Amino acid sequence: MAVPAWSLETLIHTLFTGEKLPEETSDAPPWPLAWDDEYRRSTVISHIDQDYGELPQAIDALRRFAESGDVPEARMRCVELLGVRSQVQPLIAQLLEDEEPELRLYAIEYLLVNEPERFAELDQRFRDDEDFQIQDVLAIFKRGEPIPLYCYAMPEK
Repeated sequence: MAVPAWSLETLIHTLFTGEKLPEETSDAPPWPLAWDDEYRRSTVISHIDQDYGELPQAIDALRRFAESGDVPEARMRCVELLGVRSQVQPLIAQLLEDEEPELRLYAIEYLLVNEPERFAELDQRFRDDEDFQIQDVLAIFKRGEPIPLYCYAMPEK
């Protein structure tokens, strides 16, 4: 097994601060500068998952960033990884209230897959949501068709 490039503590620090990792060059990164923070954090999230994903401290860091991180795309990546690891359920109520449509959609899809009896509640609560994907997934479920799972991925068994 390969030795991780960075410690879990270093990765968590970068996740929450956005600061460069040790040995990260100060030259132009391999992504557009406007996306620097998002890509760095997404890379860190992948390393946390790949190198330390089974450790409770890693799961806790992903959960904390998913709850209150300052980069929506990175929050979504944390939520996805927690979902695949069957660790996202405690966040679902909070995600339903999130200002980010993608995170609300994830929570709705999670509930439609895992608690389909809550459809009427979700339909009433989100029928006026401005996000077209939320409207689509509710309409598709209402018609009895398989939902497309725009955001939610079934846990790997």
